[in-house]
Amino acid sequence: MPTRQILLSTRPEYRVPKMRWTAEEARKSIDDYKPETIEALQKWLQENPHYPPTSEESLILFAHSCYYDVEKTKACIDSCYNLKSATPEFFQKRDVDKYAEVRHILGVTDNAVFPTMTPSGYQIIFHRLSQYEPSKYVFADGVKVLNMTMESARCLTGPAKGYFILFDMTGVKLGHLTRLNLGLLKKFFMFIQEANPVRLKGIHVINTMPIVDKIMFLIKPFMKKELHSILHFYSSSEMEKLYEVIPKECLPSDFGGSLGKTVAELHARNTEVLKDLKDIWNDDETLVIDESKRPSKKGKKAREDAMPDIRKLDLD
Repeated sequence: MPTRQILLSTRPEYRVPKMRWTAEEARKSIDDYKPETIEALQKWLQENPHYPPTSEESLILFAHSCYYDVEKTKACIDSCYNLKSATPEFFQKRDVDKYAEVRHILGVTDNAVFPTMTPSGYQIIFHRLSQYEPSKYVFADGVKVLNMTMESARCLTGPAKGYFILFDMTGVKLGHLTRLNLGLLKKFFMFIQEANPVRLKGIHVINTMPIVDKIMFLIKPFMKKELHSILHFYSSSEMEKLYEVIPKECLPSDFGGSLGKTVAELHARNTEVLKDLKDIWNDDETLVIDESKRPSKKGKKAREDAMPDIRKLDLD
């Protein structure tokens, strides 16, 4: 498409990640695809040169996550690029072979995209500790590999009808909470709620324990009511309730499922996938906002005013 070529060629210093699927394939497979939304977004990006170049595939991901509402998609794109530019802890240095901290966090956590979607067509993204010593877990790196895992699914197969995030709380201790950086925690929830280009349908937390009350106390100031409404907890004795939402055929054998794979096996496979996507991680690092080309500072000031100041949050 001519517009897309203009977007990609006007910023030669950037490298645009190449998805493993094409916009043409997406146009044919997405039931609610709206070409007029993509065209409106391409025009808007041309008028706002501070944003990095955005491929048609990425625009489809953004638009799909917002149900092709133009204004909501613009807000999502803006939030995404601003957060990625302001939070290198989550979005930079993601090459598994190159960075020891990424290899370390993959060695103390299990992360996977479960190969079988739910009957509703929702992809399941999984995260848990595999080593339980709090000093081994770095929150920013944990968020990094969780997002890489979710992003890998989008890069390989395109937008899904929805996504479930499945957290296993096994091994989580008070010591893990005391190591959290509240500023990064706030940015994580801002990303999940405002900037992540997916249709998030639920966050399911299994093997809960009494510490979950302390976790909720800590994260509640950062959660909108919409996110709170899709957050669900299950103790180890409540797995039957989980099966009502995520059937056994979608789950590994660790959780009574019939996938035929263990979490460890799925994690090993996911690690290889993340290694293979190094070109995407390295190219994506270049996609940050160029403030010198922002048409007006008014929008940025308005966003900053709207964001909660973590110093003013009452956590007592």
